[in-house]
Amino acid sequence: MYFLQLLQTEVPGWVGPTMAISLAIVALSFLAIAGVVLVTARAASRQIKDVGEVVRQLRGDLSPALQSFREIVEEGREIAGEVTDEAHAIVRSSRQFREGLGDRLANMEALYDVLEEEVQETALTVASTLRTFRSRADWFSRLRALARRGGR
Repeated sequence: MYFLQLLQTEVPGWVGPTMAISLAIVALSFLAIAGVVLVTARAASRQIKDVGEVVRQLRGDLSPALQSFREIVEEGREIAGEVTDEAHAIVRSSRQFREGLGDRLANMEALYDVLEEEVQETALTVASTLRTFRSRADWFSRLRALARRGGR
Protein backbone atom coordinates (compact mmCIF):
# COMPACT_ATOMS: atom_id res chain seq x y z
CA MET A 1 0.00 0.00 0.00
CA TYR A 2 2.82 2.21 0.63
CA PHE A 3 3.53 1.82 -3.05
CA LEU A 4 0.09 3.11 -3.96
CA GLN A 5 0.57 6.02 -1.66
CA LEU A 6 3.75 6.86 -3.45
CA LEU A 7 1.95 6.85 -6.78
CA GLN A 8 -0.51 9.29 -5.56
CA THR A 9 1.01 12.60 -5.88
CA GLU A 10 -0.70 15.80 -5.70
CA VAL A 11 -1.54 17.44 -8.99
CA PRO A 12 -1.43 21.19 -9.06
CA GLY A 13 -4.77 22.90 -9.52
CA TRP A 14 -3.96 24.61 -12.79
CA VAL A 15 -3.30 21.30 -14.67
CA GLY A 16 -6.97 20.25 -14.93
CA PRO A 17 -8.28 23.51 -16.35
CA THR A 18 -5.27 23.72 -18.72
CA MET A 19 -5.98 20.24 -20.03
CA ALA A 20 -9.66 21.06 -20.45
CA ILE A 21 -8.82 24.24 -22.36
CA SER A 22 -6.31 22.43 -24.61
CA LEU A 23 -8.85 19.65 -25.23
CA ALA A 24 -11.43 22.27 -26.20
CA ILE A 25 -8.89 23.93 -28.56
CA VAL A 26 -8.13 20.56 -30.21
CA ALA A 27 -11.88 19.88 -30.60
CA LEU A 28 -12.42 23.34 -32.10
CA SER A 29 -9.49 22.73 -34.47
CA PHE A 30 -11.08 19.48 -35.65
CA LEU A 31 -14.39 21.34 -36.12
CA ALA A 32 -12.57 24.03 -38.12
CA ILE A 33 -10.88 21.36 -40.25
CA ALA A 34 -14.26 19.68 -40.83
CA GLY A 35 -15.75 23.06 -41.78
CA VAL A 36 -12.93 23.77 -44.24
CA VAL A 37 -13.33 20.28 -45.73
CA LEU A 38 -17.10 20.84 -46.03
CA VAL A 39 -16.64 24.24 -47.70
CA THR A 40 -13.97 22.81 -50.01
CA ALA A 41 -16.22 19.86 -50.87
CA ARG A 42 -19.10 22.20 -51.72
CA ALA A 43 -16.81 24.34 -53.90
CA ALA A 44 -15.44 21.22 -55.59
CA SER A 45 -18.99 19.97 -56.12
CA ARG A 46 -19.95 23.26 -57.78
CA GLN A 47 -16.86 23.16 -59.96
CA ILE A 48 -17.58 19.54 -60.92
CA LYS A 49 -21.12 20.58 -61.88
CA ASP A 50 -19.70 23.47 -63.91
CA VAL A 51 -17.21 21.15 -65.60
CA GLY A 52 -20.02 18.68 -66.27
CA GLU A 53 -22.05 21.44 -67.92
CA VAL A 54 -19.05 22.50 -70.00
CA VAL A 55 -18.54 18.87 -71.04
CA ARG A 56 -22.22 18.59 -72.03
CA GLN A 57 -21.89 21.77 -74.09
CA LEU A 58 -18.69 20.48 -75.70
CA ARG A 59 -20.44 17.22 -76.54
CA GLY A 60 -23.25 19.18 -78.11
CA ASP A 61 -20.78 21.31 -80.08
CA LEU A 62 -18.47 18.44 -81.00
CA SER A 63 -21.18 15.97 -81.95
CA PRO A 64 -21.83 17.50 -85.41
CA ALA A 65 -18.09 17.90 -85.99
CA LEU A 66 -17.45 14.27 -85.05
CA GLN A 67 -20.31 13.15 -87.30
CA SER A 68 -18.82 15.16 -90.18
CA PHE A 69 -15.41 13.67 -89.47
CA ARG A 70 -16.91 10.15 -89.52
CA GLU A 71 -18.58 10.90 -92.85
CA ILE A 72 -15.30 12.22 -94.27
CA VAL A 73 -13.48 9.10 -93.09
CA GLU A 74 -16.17 6.89 -94.65
CA GLU A 75 -15.93 8.79 -97.95
CA GLY A 76 -12.14 8.46 -97.80
CA ARG A 77 -12.51 4.71 -97.36
CA GLU A 78 -14.88 4.52 -100.32
CA ILE A 79 -12.51 6.57 -102.49
CA ALA A 80 -9.57 4.41 -101.42
CA GLY A 81 -11.59 1.32 -102.36
CA GLU A 82 -12.43 2.77 -105.76
CA VAL A 83 -8.80 3.78 -106.36
CA THR A 84 -7.71 0.26 -105.40
CA ASP A 85 -10.24 -1.27 -107.80
CA GLU A 86 -9.08 1.05 -110.60
CA ALA A 87 -5.44 0.23 -109.91
CA HIS A 88 -6.23 -3.49 -110.10
CA ALA A 89 -8.11 -2.94 -113.37
CA ILE A 90 -5.15 -1.02 -114.82
CA VAL A 91 -2.77 -3.79 -113.78
CA ARG A 92 -5.04 -6.42 -115.39
CA SER A 93 -5.30 -4.38 -118.59
CA SER A 94 -1.53 -3.86 -118.68
CA ARG A 95 -0.95 -7.58 -118.19
CA GLN A 96 -3.38 -8.45 -120.99
CA PHE A 97 -1.77 -5.86 -123.26
CA ARG A 98 1.72 -7.26 -122.58
CA GLU A 99 0.53 -10.82 -123.17
CA GLY A 100 -1.20 -9.77 -126.42
CA LEU A 101 1.87 -7.84 -127.50
CA GLY A 102 4.04 -10.89 -126.88
CA ASP A 103 1.69 -13.05 -128.97
CA ARG A 104 1.70 -10.49 -131.77
CA LEU A 105 5.48 -10.25 -131.73
CA ALA A 106 5.71 -14.03 -131.97
CA ASN A 107 3.26 -13.98 -134.90
CA MET A 108 5.25 -11.19 -136.57
CA GLU A 109 8.44 -13.20 -136.16
CA ALA A 110 6.79 -16.22 -137.77
CA LEU A 111 5.46 -13.98 -140.58
CA TYR A 112 8.94 -12.51 -141.07
CA ASP A 113 10.41 -15.99 -141.31
CA VAL A 114 7.82 -16.98 -143.95
CA LEU A 115 8.34 -13.74 -145.89
CA GLU A 116 12.11 -14.22 -145.75
CA GLU A 117 11.75 -17.70 -147.23
CA GLU A 118 9.39 -16.41 -149.92
CA VAL A 119 11.74 -13.54 -150.82
CA GLN A 120 14.69 -15.92 -151.02
CA GLU A 121 12.73 -18.33 -153.22
CA THR A 122 11.53 -15.47 -155.42
CA ALA A 123 15.09 -14.11 -155.69
CA LEU A 124 16.35 -17.55 -156.68
CA THR A 125 13.55 -17.92 -159.22
CA VAL A 126 14.27 -14.46 -160.68
CA ALA A 127 18.00 -15.24 -160.85
CA SER A 128 17.29 -18.55 -162.53
CA THR A 129 14.91 -16.92 -164.99
CA LEU A 130 17.44 -14.19 -165.80
CA ARG A 131 20.13 -16.80 -166.35
CA THR A 132 17.81 -18.74 -168.60
CA PHE A 133 16.86 -15.57 -170.45
CA ARG A 134 20.49 -14.62 -170.92
CA SER A 135 21.42 -18.00 -172.22
CA ARG A 136 18.50 -17.86 -174.66
CA ALA A 137 19.39 -14.29 -175.54
CA ASP A 138 22.94 -15.47 -176.32
CA TRP A 139 21.52 -18.23 -178.46
CA PHE A 140 19.29 -15.81 -180.36
CA SER A 141 22.20 -13.39 -180.82
CA ARG A 142 24.29 -16.19 -182.28
CA LEU A 143 21.48 -17.19 -184.60
CA ARG A 144 21.11 -13.62 -185.72
CA ALA A 145 24.81 -13.26 -186.24
CA LEU A 146 24.82 -16.43 -188.32
CA ALA A 147 21.82 -15.27 -190.26
CA ARG A 148 23.55 -12.01 -191.12
CA ARG A 149 26.69 -13.66 -192.21
CA GLY A 150 24.87 -16.12 -194.36
CA GLY A 151 22.94 -13.41 -196.15
CA ARG A 152 25.95 -11.61 -197.37
